[in-house]
Amino acid sequence: MWEERERGRAEILAAVDEAESSLARGEGRAITQESMRELTQQVTQRGRARLAAELASERQTPRR
Repeated sequence: MWEERERGRAEILAAVDEAESSLARGEGRAITQESMRELTQQVTQRGRARLAAELASERQTPRR
């Protein structure tokens, strides 16, 4: 259990290091109310499309 926790911790630290490096290279983006609205809309659209695809798939699958 300890090894698993330490492995997870190491993965998180590596992800933080990568994020900091990305920001240092200027790859970050500003977070504004508008950018958060856009992100919310994109996530909502993807979620609705995924749900519609799942429902369509269920309708096409014959029931036993």
